[in-house]
Amino acid sequence: MSGPLDYLIYYLGAAGMLGLFGVVFYSVCMRYLFNRPPLWSVDVPNLMFIWLVFITVGLTTQLGPQIRVVFFLDKMALGTQKVLMVAAHVAILVMIAAFIWYSIPILELSSGETMLSTGWNGSIFFYALPVGSVVMGYYQVKALLELIRRDPAAHAGDAP
Repeated sequence: MSGPLDYLIYYLGAAGMLGLFGVVFYSVCMRYLFNRPPLWSVDVPNLMFIWLVFITVGLTTQLGPQIRVVFFLDKMALGTQKVLMVAAHVAILVMIAAFIWYSIPILELSSGETMLSTGWNGSIFFYALPVGSVVMGYYQVKALLELIRRDPAAHAGDAP
């Protein structure tokens, strides 16, 4: 992690996981110990989980724990590797742009709904996609710029 946004997302994710644990623990205790489950015991944990996934996925891309298949890439010339990696980053950015573009009608459709268990606007579930996509886009642009600036021999085999 290098910047303040990285730390903000990291600690927001950690706080969100603790909050999710607390909400689920409370719901389970109320359900099985007191036989009085809260009305929101399904919706709020689902909502928290969805937001956690979409907010932190960009940071996980930055940290690099995903599986990378680079067998064929390692066999190619360094210039070809760089071109393919840039193309892969651009393809991911196009996919993220599609996520944002196609989430707009979903947000419009769900804006008139209300969650019965909480009274919150129903589109709160769906705002996680464009917000998370912006976070993912930020990290992809950052990785793309780093890839373009670096020496191709320094990190041969790195893939997006």
